[in-house]
Amino acid sequence: MGKIISISNQKGGVGKTTTTVNLAASLGAAGKKVLIIDLDPQGNTTSGLGFNKKEVEKSSYDVLEKDVSPEEATLKTEFKNLSLIPSHINLAAADAGISLFSGKESKLKNKIFELKKVYDFILIDCPPSL
Repeated sequence: MGKIISISNQKGGVGKTTTTVNLAASLGAAGKKVLIIDLDPQGNTTSGLGFNKKEVEKSSYDVLEKDVSPEEATLKTEFKNLSLIPSHINLAAADAGISLFSGKESKLKNKIFELKKVYDFILIDCPPSL
């Protein structure tokens, strides 16, 4: 059963994305299957892994706000054992939509629960917020 690790801090510019990408690359190089979920609307993890965040077809926004499965939004990266659910700028507005959802605190957890069987580690790059 995989481990889920959220990289979070209420302040921006403290290295959340850098930590997420470097930890994921290291775990992947060590033979662990890793998934990064980019929840930061700025999408620096997405672009840092070589994807154009404006051109992704499905993203973490779609997983949270639409009927898109995490598997449908997952992209294979060029790095060994490392996959990504990319970010999208629409995440900036997602918090308002999610706040209307009953049980919003568990929405992401419920969506990715089954992925714990596929990945050794799921790293979540969180946006700066309280």
